Amino acid sequence: MKKLMHNKTKTIYFFVAFLSLSLITGIVFILFSFFRMKSLQNEKKYNSADARTYHIIVTGCYENQLFLSQVYQGAERLSDTYKAVVEQYVPSSQAEDVSLQKLMDYASFVNADGVIAYIDSPDTTLETPRNDEGVNIPLVTTGQYSPNLPQISFIGLSYSELGRKIASETVEALGTEGNVRFVGSDFSIFINYSNLTNSIQSGLKAYPNINYSFDEEISLLEDNIDLIVSLSEKDTIKIAQRVAELPDDLKPKVIGIGGNETCMLYLDKGIIKELFAVNPERIGEEAISELFEFKTKGYANSYIAADVQVTRSQK
Repeated sequence: MKKLMHNKTKTIYFFVAFLSLSLITGIVFILFSFFRMKSLQNEKKYNSADARTYHIIVTGCYENQLFLSQVYQGAERLSDTYKAVVEQYVPSSQAEDVSLQKLMDYASFVNADGVIAYIDSPDTTLETPRNDEGVNIPLVTTGQYSPNLPQISFIGLSYSELGRKIASETVEALGTEGNVRFVGSDFSIFINYSNLTNSIQSGLKAYPNINYSFDEEISLLEDNIDLIVSLSEKDTIKIAQRVAELPDDLKPKVIGIGGNETCMLYLDKGIIKELFAVNPERIGEEAISELFEFKTKGYANSYIAADVQVTRSQK
């Protein structure tokens, strides 16, 4: 009887040991399979990165971070097509903000194959980024056009199309009558400024009871201003700051141009009722296409009219 019990206990031990060994083997196999799969994924990832032979930088100052992140998304969408790594190099906070020249210097430091940059002012001057061989790195710009820069292409607003949209939105905001002031402090340097004003006037011709003027500066205390339309990003911010300080019953409606973080903040607060801006993702797509057009053919479209979009405040 004792021998039988001993054999039975021995059998149980062997069975438990077999189960334990099987369990440990199974866990080891699962872990091995998992890490092997991750290794293959990483290998595939690194091989994919190695296959991308071009490096494109999307850059600009902190206040244009929101806009540039969307430009980056558009460029990244076509990165596989051009076998390119697209890098967004934009300061992540106001405290980290640096000059546009230093951002360009980074493009030289990493020996980039192309740069897509947001330009804040038509007076901007920069030392052109160069690669390791001392050759200019192709530059595509958006934002404000600066004739001082050796860009291969500028992607910005079509002033004729913008004028038509501004006239249409002016009528939408006022109805068939009212007083509107079109404000721009840099009229003399606007590209195709005459196209903009002529297009606005043409759109308002059918509404004789809408009184309007084009001014470089206005007094917000002037009587009977129903609507202010700012014709540049800089003027949009300046007007919004001034209107924000007025009592609610004295605040005129404001329509502006711009897509940076400050403009969007005033739009969210309802100080600005509408913002005209270009489509940033589409700009990213067109910019990377122009860079590789230049690389393969030696030239690119010097000026591209970007799609105009209207964003309305929810307040």
